[in-house]
Amino acid sequence: MNFFKILLQSIKARITPILTKIKLFTKPSFILTRLTELIKTFFTKTLNVKPRHKDDYYTIGNWMVSKKLAFAVVIIVGVLSLVYIYTSWSGLFPGSKNDGIKTYDYNDVLLKFTKGTVRIKGKSGYLAYEGEVSNGSCNGQGTLMNPAGFVVYQGSFQNSMYEGQGNQYYQDGTLWYQGAFHENLHSGTGRLFRTNGSLEYEGEFALDMKEGQGTLYDLGHNEVFNGQFTLDDIKYSDLIGKKTSEIASAYKGKRTLYESGDERVRYMPDISAMTVEYLDEESIDTEATVEQVYVMKSTFNTAEGPVKTFSSIANYLGQPIYVGVSYATLPELLTINKLNAATEGIVMNGPADIDMTSVFTEYTEVTDYDDEYEVYLHTYHKDGLLYTFVTMQSLDSFSFYYIKAEVLSDIE
Repeated sequence: MNFFKILLQSIKARITPILTKIKLFTKPSFILTRLTELIKTFFTKTLNVKPRHKDDYYTIGNWMVSKKLAFAVVIIVGVLSLVYIYTSWSGLFPGSKNDGIKTYDYNDVLLKFTKGTVRIKGKSGYLAYEGEVSNGSCNGQGTLMNPAGFVVYQGSFQNSMYEGQGNQYYQDGTLWYQGAFHENLHSGTGRLFRTNGSLEYEGEFALDMKEGQGTLYDLGHNEVFNGQFTLDDIKYSDLIGKKTSEIASAYKGKRTLYESGDERVRYMPDISAMTVEYLDEESIDTEATVEQVYVMKSTFNTAEGPVKTFSSIANYLGQPIYVGVSYATLPELLTINKLNAATEGIVMNGPADIDMTSVFTEYTEVTDYDDEYEVYLHTYHKDGLLYTFVTMQSLDSFSFYYIKAEVLSDIE
């Protein structure tokens, strides 16, 4: 028994120092200390550039560079490169991190070589994009955000532009547009929303503007108008030649019909327009036909945007065929009075005298009106249509305009 005890003590005495050394050598603090000493010694020897022999230098022109220094620089650059590659490993091979998504700065060079789903931080450090990338661009499905954290766009990207189907939002995160895009612009079929969230328009778009067949809605999501649009507005000229039933089918908003003899003026406030309709007594058709459309707006839409002055209008419609004073017609006077009511009597020469009797809620009979109310007209003709802008003499802007089909007697 004593023999085994002595043997165990002897073995323990020999093993204990070994275990103690192993424990010491495997301590993180010891390993770090030794590693630091080795690195320090290595670089101390490597950077020892005291002159000894010309063979210890590389000659570059008039310069002599220590071979040890050059070697040290190569080692340092290599180590730093390895560290950078290691820390960016999941960017080069998406999905290698636990969450499968790597975050990059917006100007990170590795983005050019990354393919897959990533997060990208904006210049100030906020999360600007989360989605698919390839070939150095946003390609595929993704979400774009502003510095406030609200989503700006969510949908399909191509070459870092909105392309295909997506949702675009106002700066506060409210939905603005839902539908098709081409090169960042609304293009194709989509839905446009107001800042309060109500649907404004549903239909076709081109170059960020309403263009083609579409439907307008009021704030209560009720259909107001269904028809053709161009240059981001109703194509008012398309109403010319339509029958009364067709106008009733296209326009669902509030209306008032003014009648004086065989002339009918239909006021449609929800689309800022009036139509002038005449009944052809020689026709067996009992429906009236639209011959003129009054647009109650002081701007004229063009491909470059709305214009207000005659000098700008001439760029699109050419030179006027008539400029001068005229006595106002009933539709002109009705338009002037409606605009004056909305602006507290500051349009043209103020309100005009019109005698009328309201027969029904939507029907008013005109018995007399001021036939000596003067207006100043600028008339243009283009593509078979006459555009007449109503203003006051000497002004370069207008209050409203109307359109009608061109006939030979109008331009002779």
